[in-house]
Amino acid sequence: MSTAGFKGDTARKLGLSLKLSYGSGQAIEYAIATSNTFLLFYLTTVCGLSGVAAGTVFFLSLAVDGLLDPLIGRVSDNWRSRLGRRLPFMMVSLLPMMAAAIALFSIPRGLSGTMLFVYALSFSIVLRASMSLFALPHSALTAELTDDYAERSVISGFRGLFAVVGTAACLVPAFLLIFAGKGGLQSRDAYPMFGAWLAILILAFGLWCLLGAGRAILALPVPQTTTRNDGRHFIAEIGSLFQNPSFVPLFIVAVLVLISQGVTSSLNLHAYRFFWHLPPEQLQLPILVMPIGMIVGTAVAALLVTRFEKRSVLTAAIITIVVGPILLPILVEAGLLQPGTFICLSLLIANGLVLGAGGTVCFVCFYSMMADAVDEHDYLFGVRCEALYAASLMLGAKAATGLGAFLAGLGLQLVGFSATDAAAPSAATVAGVGLLWGPAAAMLLLATLPFLWRYKIDRQHHAAIIASLAGRKSHAERPWKAGSGEPDPVIGKPIARAV
Repeated sequence: MSTAGFKGDTARKLGLSLKLSYGSGQAIEYAIATSNTFLLFYLTTVCGLSGVAAGTVFFLSLAVDGLLDPLIGRVSDNWRSRLGRRLPFMMVSLLPMMAAAIALFSIPRGLSGTMLFVYALSFSIVLRASMSLFALPHSALTAELTDDYAERSVISGFRGLFAVVGTAACLVPAFLLIFAGKGGLQSRDAYPMFGAWLAILILAFGLWCLLGAGRAILALPVPQTTTRNDGRHFIAEIGSLFQNPSFVPLFIVAVLVLISQGVTSSLNLHAYRFFWHLPPEQLQLPILVMPIGMIVGTAVAALLVTRFEKRSVLTAAIITIVVGPILLPILVEAGLLQPGTFICLSLLIANGLVLGAGGTVCFVCFYSMMADAVDEHDYLFGVRCEALYAASLMLGAKAATGLGAFLAGLGLQLVGFSATDAAAPSAATVAGVGLLWGPAAAMLLLATLPFLWRYKIDRQHHAAIIASLAGRKSHAERPWKAGSGEPDPVIGKPIARAV
């Protein structure tokens, strides 16, 4: 895809109404992601699926979906219709998402063993894949709506705001209404209502985004298509992403962060119930406060990314997030903190606030940094592939989230947890659940730091890229050429030839 004629007036500031409408689409992804809080518990404790089998459902569905993501992204980047490149995919995704959400949380009582596994896996794949049809074109629009370094962080902030809204819209009615009756989270009859509520959220936020931002999306300039659509060039385009020196560390960091998040979110209910000994009426409190933390995180991110480099803000957020999950379980095992006490509950609520705030800061930084990496790719290879970038990052994210859920399920199996003895697990099993939920997941976050500091795009670097893009009409006119063996004047080292 040549960029000739593509760089129109995309440095403009966007109106509040457009930012709200565009950001509302993010609520869908986060409402579905938040449903994982209940899904692993539903499959293992309510439906009787083993921890390994339930974890495998997560891993396989997200891995299959992840393999489809680059294809969806590339097709969207090259799509030509009277509705543009992005809207057709976002429109057709809503109905299958809604149907799969209802079916996944309405598992027939007679299913068990292999049939239960196949049913859960099938509808999980449909839900994740149809979400990708919406989320990938939606994510690509962050880079298309503006090329302003700061404005992209503002747009990502609005996406972060609706990540809060989607999370809260899923969690609050679930805990306060749907699962508030007799049996609570172990009431099988409550889960179909939760699936129906999830479908309503998908429809409401999807229509808001499409109707509110559709006109602006249709008005975006469309680059000329010069790439070939055969398989060899598709593989070459994927390979070119990993020749971008900024994309590689960002991809690795995102994978590690989301593996950690997948482990933690999948184990939250197990940990709060069995390790922290919270009574049923308090079980939801550390989770329900996370949207409040996310609101704080949205404001903090908006404040920090305008004053500091995005990489520095992301680093600080990761370091802040790991403190509680590492420290609190260690204090319990050392006998310095007693589970089930008011002090313990207060610390868990504070930890939930920090996790919500820090996670939202990470979200804002990730998507803004990815949009900047798209410009660097355009500079290096003369190709704009916003959705392919979003797809590759989402592929890693989904595989990582699936791997995190799989590791959580495997971890439950290894520490001896099963639905049959959930009423009275052994002390060793309880300790294992706490350590899996806390220090084990936190170590994955700390492992991101060496990779994060390899990401080099800052304000000055990005300004040089945008100036170069604005000063050329095509890739061929650039004095420096990829594959020449000469150091690139902006990147600072030789880069392979464009595909």
